[in-house]
Amino acid sequence: MADVKCKVKPGLASFERGVAVTDIDGRPEFLRVNADFLTYENGQAYLPIGVVYRLADRVLIELPHEADSGTHRLWVDPASISW
Repeated sequence: MADVKCKVKPGLASFERGVAVTDIDGRPEFLRVNADFLTYENGQAYLPIGVVYRLADRVLIELPHEADSGTHRLWVDPASISW
Protein backbone atom coordinates (compact mmCIF):
# COMPACT_ATOMS: atom_id res chain seq x y z
CA MET A 1 0.00 0.00 0.00
CA ALA A 2 1.18 3.53 -0.74
CA ASP A 3 1.02 6.64 1.41
CA VAL A 4 0.71 10.32 0.49
CA LYS A 5 2.25 13.28 2.31
CA CYS A 6 -0.26 15.30 4.28
CA LYS A 7 -0.48 18.18 6.71
CA VAL A 8 -2.03 17.37 10.08
CA LYS A 9 -4.02 19.46 12.55
CA PRO A 10 -5.86 18.49 15.75
CA GLY A 11 -9.30 17.01 15.17
CA LEU A 12 -12.62 17.56 16.91
CA ALA A 13 -11.89 14.75 19.37
CA SER A 14 -8.63 13.67 21.02
CA PHE A 15 -8.42 10.54 18.84
CA GLU A 16 -9.10 12.39 15.59
CA ARG A 17 -6.89 14.43 13.23
CA GLY A 18 -7.72 16.77 10.38
CA VAL A 19 -5.50 16.19 7.37
CA ALA A 20 -4.93 18.11 4.14
CA VAL A 21 -3.71 16.40 0.98
CA THR A 22 -2.56 18.73 -1.79
CA ASP A 23 -3.48 17.92 -5.39
CA ILE A 24 -1.32 18.44 -8.49
CA ASP A 25 -2.60 22.03 -8.86
CA GLY A 26 -1.80 22.97 -5.24
CA ARG A 27 -5.39 22.80 -3.95
CA PRO A 28 -5.80 21.07 -0.57
CA GLU A 29 -8.44 18.43 0.08
CA PHE A 30 -9.44 18.08 3.73
CA LEU A 31 -10.63 15.01 5.61
CA ARG A 32 -10.76 13.70 9.16
CA VAL A 33 -9.16 10.40 10.18
CA ASN A 34 -8.32 8.53 13.37
CA ALA A 35 -4.95 9.60 14.75
CA ASP A 36 -3.55 6.05 14.64
CA PHE A 37 -4.38 5.81 10.92
CA LEU A 38 -1.48 8.16 10.07
CA THR A 39 2.17 7.18 9.85
CA TYR A 40 5.17 9.42 10.39
CA GLU A 41 8.64 9.35 8.87
CA ASN A 42 11.29 11.97 9.70
CA GLY A 43 8.59 14.26 11.09
CA GLN A 44 6.45 14.08 7.94
CA ALA A 45 2.89 12.71 8.21
CA TYR A 46 1.60 10.21 5.64
CA LEU A 47 -1.94 9.04 4.90
CA PRO A 48 -2.52 5.55 3.45
CA ILE A 49 -4.13 5.71 0.00
CA GLY A 50 -4.91 3.54 -2.99
CA VAL A 51 -3.09 4.13 -6.27
CA VAL A 52 -5.50 4.06 -9.20
CA TYR A 53 -3.30 5.15 -12.13
CA ARG A 54 0.29 6.32 -12.61
CA LEU A 55 1.71 8.66 -15.24
CA ALA A 56 5.22 10.10 -15.43
CA ASP A 57 4.19 13.49 -14.03
CA ARG A 58 1.18 12.62 -11.82
CA VAL A 59 -0.52 9.85 -9.88
CA LEU A 60 -4.27 9.33 -9.48
CA ILE A 61 -4.95 8.34 -5.88
CA GLU A 62 -8.03 7.23 -3.99
CA LEU A 63 -8.49 8.61 -0.50
CA PRO A 64 -9.47 6.24 2.35
CA HIS A 65 -12.85 7.99 2.49
CA GLU A 66 -14.62 11.00 1.04
CA ALA A 67 -12.98 14.40 1.57
CA ASP A 68 -15.00 17.35 2.91
CA SER A 69 -15.41 18.56 -0.69
CA GLY A 70 -16.98 15.25 -1.71
CA THR A 71 -14.06 13.99 -3.77
CA HIS A 72 -12.72 10.44 -3.49
CA ARG A 73 -9.91 10.63 -6.04
CA LEU A 74 -7.36 13.27 -6.99
CA TRP A 75 -4.19 13.69 -9.03
CA VAL A 76 -1.04 14.28 -6.97
CA ASP A 77 2.64 14.86 -7.63
CA PRO A 78 4.58 11.55 -7.66
CA ALA A 79 7.09 13.11 -5.24
CA SER A 80 4.37 13.23 -2.57
CA ILE A 81 3.90 9.45 -2.66
CA SER A 82 5.78 7.05 -0.40
CA TRP A 83 5.91 3.60 -1.96
